[in-house]
Amino acid sequence: MQNRKYRWIKYLQAAIDMLLINGAFVIASVLRFSDLRIENEQYYNYYVQLWVFMNLSWVLVTQVLKSYALKPTTEIRNSLSKVFNAIAVQLFIFFLMIVSLKGYYYSRLFLIYFYSILIPALFVFRGLFFNWWRNYLKRDANARKIILLGDSEQSRSLHETLSQHPEYGLRVVLWIKEEKPPKDLNTMEFDEVYCGYQNNSKLVQTWYQFAESHLLRFRFLPDLGLPLMTQADVDFLGEAPIVYPRQEPLSYSHNQILKRLFDILFSSLFLIFIAPWLFTIIGLLIKLTSKGPVFYKQKRSGLNNKTFYCLKFRSMVDNHSEDLQATENDRRITPFGGFLRKHNLDELPQFINVLQGQMSVVGPRPHMVEHTALYRELIDVFMVRHLILPGLTGLAQSRGLRGETTDPEKMRQRVKADVYYLENWSILLDLKIISVTALNMILGKFKGV
Repeated sequence: MQNRKYRWIKYLQAAIDMLLINGAFVIASVLRFSDLRIENEQYYNYYVQLWVFMNLSWVLVTQVLKSYALKPTTEIRNSLSKVFNAIAVQLFIFFLMIVSLKGYYYSRLFLIYFYSILIPALFVFRGLFFNWWRNYLKRDANARKIILLGDSEQSRSLHETLSQHPEYGLRVVLWIKEEKPPKDLNTMEFDEVYCGYQNNSKLVQTWYQFAESHLLRFRFLPDLGLPLMTQADVDFLGEAPIVYPRQEPLSYSHNQILKRLFDILFSSLFLIFIAPWLFTIIGLLIKLTSKGPVFYKQKRSGLNNKTFYCLKFRSMVDNHSEDLQATENDRRITPFGGFLRKHNLDELPQFINVLQGQMSVVGPRPHMVEHTALYRELIDVFMVRHLILPGLTGLAQSRGLRGETTDPEKMRQRVKADVYYLENWSILLDLKIISVTALNMILGKFKGV
């Protein structure tokens, strides 16, 4: 939290987690060892060490990952994803410890009990806590009272946002457009001043001095003049402020490792258990219904705008003509190819691209090189989507933003969704996108382009 008034929330979350960890440990011990007594004293000591490890490692992991950082604007998905990340990292550390000990001293059944109890409990209680937190902030008595200054676009936008979202815990009790501090302001109670004056440095200085002398925290609403800056962050090098246009969860190594491990596991399971029989069926039907190869590859723009060959099932009569993007009711599409495209089955070979590290299961869809060259000139933030691996499916596609790319406005909406994904990535968001995509594949809600 930016305000110290709510710092106790961090410690309350940590205390709840520690209760859940220790509760799960005790319950797992009772289920496994009945009366909590272990005859072998050395064996008993191993479990005492495990208890210490579970507690200390959780404290360390959650501090490093900032798992308890909770802002009023935090979404429940982001809060739950932090729990997921912490569990994944702790499990990874635990397995490293087991390997380093060169021995297995713990009951598998105990560990199954422990994590089967702990993981659901952490998610359930974090969800309940998050809901309580939002309701707590909705109450006027718990909200921070603010003075809003100026009639700038930023001031109006903030006023509208806070009016629509009382769960953010901020109440505009006084909105001053172009005035100095009123004389009777000393009789009112406020917590913070939000200044939206853009071109009046003298007035800003006056209000800043007023806030400092009245123990009010001063916030400035800058006009950065740049689009899609909803996740901007500020840091300092010495006394020089540095504005970061966006936060990128996947710029952190632990998130990159977590996403890559997920990609490898997910794609490997698909290619081992589903691809052999499904690819065989699709391949035979392609051969029986049209002439040409089963697969084709096409140059697409990938991470950092590096090109790679994207694999697909052939869905058109002439393989060479697929260098041109398909259009609605395109005559080149075979009847079976139309079925593949409607259910998005033509994209499944890209799991091979995922395993090779050229793509991710979820990410911005890779565009043809020609389209990248075109839209980087038409849409300001188009190239931002290439800061992460392209995906077999993506947030834009799960929202129905797919198909032809001839309409610049539709492309802007697609890019906006891709940038949102870049700034708000989490494993839970990936799982949600995969679930929606799978449902759309079954229902055949994808357009034939």
